[in-house]
Amino acid sequence: MNPQDLLNNPQLANISPEKLQFLMELARNNPSNTSNPKEMAESLKNASENARKEGMDFSSNERDLIIQVLKQGMPPQEQKKVDLLMTMMRNMRR
Repeated sequence: MNPQDLLNNPQLANISPEKLQFLMELARNNPSNTSNPKEMAESLKNASENARKEGMDFSSNERDLIIQVLKQGMPPQEQKKVDLLMTMMRNMRR
């Protein structure tokens, strides 16, 4: 994903500047991950761990929004795979 797309995305208008910067860095460092759901999930997991180390915490709604934004460049079939993967991950946390 192009980091500039994050700045221009109205869905992310209310996210804090620190979190937006973190997301832009993620997009810059992992431009190809949006084409593969498994790679995207691994990248997000690593990013989440790094965010926690920096004292940053994303709410459930923010995480869902980030996933929606990252999925925008995917074909519909790949988006469904991401949705299934995210559902499985949520169920594992319970």
